[in-house]
Amino acid sequence: MKIPKLIKEILDNIFGFIQIKPEIEITQPEEDVYKINIQGDDLNFLIGYRGQSLKALENILKLIVFRKTEQYPVIIVDINGYRDKKVERLHEMTRRFVDKVRFFEKEIEMPVMTPWERRQVHIYISEYDDVISESTGEEGNRKVVLKPKEIS
Repeated sequence: MKIPKLIKEILDNIFGFIQIKPEIEITQPEEDVYKINIQGDDLNFLIGYRGQSLKALENILKLIVFRKTEQYPVIIVDINGYRDKKVERLHEMTRRFVDKVRFFEKEIEMPVMTPWERRQVHIYISEYDDVISESTGEEGNRKVVLKPKEIS
């Protein structure tokens, strides 16, 4: 069975149990990467607090797909544009911290973030010529530190 068809079947079963019928769109932007866009009314419970339910849904999908196919694809689930909005908020917050780094000309610590959030910040910071980023801290308490780039 093809992976997109399997993902659709799994989601239909899960959503059938909780008696909802959202629209599901599955795309494959890269090999072994599947983006699932779920649209519908009153789906906030599928996102959960800070996206925890959304992440759990992704993990369940990955595990079921792995057990049925012995392949471990990257599965990215977005519900009603939650991830896109989250990326925009992260970029906006990062811009404010970049302004502080530039003004004070010293390193500035950002708040604790999930691995996905930190990755989004690192990708965004890579577009700047005068600021660099690095993750610091212990697991569960990791932050991004922004620093002025040393001019040689």
